[in-house]
Amino acid sequence: MKKMLALFMVGIMSATLYAGCSSIKTDSQANESESTTEAATGKDVYTEEIKIAFLPNVIGDSCAAAWSDGMKEYLSAFSNVTFDVFDGQASVDTQVKVMDELINQKYDAIILQATDASGLSTSTEKAESAGIPVITVNLDADTTHTALVSAVDVEAGQAIADKIGESLNGTGKVVIISATPGATKGENIDKGFKAVMEEKYPNIEILDEQSGEWLTENANTVMNDYLTKYQEIDAVLCHNDAMAEGAAEAVKAAGRLDQIAIWGVDGESKMLDYISQGLCTGTVYTNCNNQGALCAQMAMYAVDSGITASSLSETPVIKMSPTIVTQDNLDSITEDMRW
Repeated sequence: MKKMLALFMVGIMSATLYAGCSSIKTDSQANESESTTEAATGKDVYTEEIKIAFLPNVIGDSCAAAWSDGMKEYLSAFSNVTFDVFDGQASVDTQVKVMDELINQKYDAIILQATDASGLSTSTEKAESAGIPVITVNLDADTTHTALVSAVDVEAGQAIADKIGESLNGTGKVVIISATPGATKGENIDKGFKAVMEEKYPNIEILDEQSGEWLTENANTVMNDYLTKYQEIDAVLCHNDAMAEGAAEAVKAAGRLDQIAIWGVDGESKMLDYISQGLCTGTVYTNCNNQGALCAQMAMYAVDSGITASSLSETPVIKMSPTIVTQDNLDSITEDMRW
């Protein structure tokens, strides 16, 4: 076990340095921080009692469930670690309250999927100031913290833009069903998508963009509204798979599946089934079980080393490897890779 964690530490330091050499403070910056904040000290993660919390946007989300499974699987190897999952209820206020409680209960590390980047920044700062490292997953907090373990988002938007652009031969009309406002993942997907559209496909028009708030039901409502307002829609970009599934049901009910390409982001099992059935066109797959395990590994590394935001000038970002999935390569996502 010690060898396994030690090897991970070497790998994670390499990833941190790759993410940006400026993320580690200089000696003078570190000394300045130590003058105002007591330097954190690590714990023996093999013998001391460790408490790690996971606070997702909402506990029922398929990504959150897969992340949680990966975290549990990794942490189960440590008999001295207690792992607890809390429901953020898709509410900034709820997440802020839970964060305060986790700080008061002196958890050793918090893995957070921030409902709103700015809304959770103060809570993240409080935790880091209390010596509790915060590892964000996909939905970031808008302040320097110990690490962000992220699926690709800007790159996902870019890749989907190219797929849509190529399929439409550079001419057509697109709608977007976006994330909850303030969610960094959604903002970054949009950034990548719109940049490629503007640069490479100026004759593809983005007709409209409305939030589906990550939810299948909301996206279904939004898509029905689009279908009523616009007689011509060639493609729809959804910021996650759950919303793509809701959009697909609306398009199917309208009898327009053969007219509209539907793209999501995540790669959950249900979305892969929708692609197989021809209900959706494609997604950007991430192995969320592995991503959850990596979050847990990063949390244990931070607890062991004592690293918190006080020793960082920016948040190190560790990105997962993505796969563009359509019917053409669906078989490459084998059963053991599904979540």
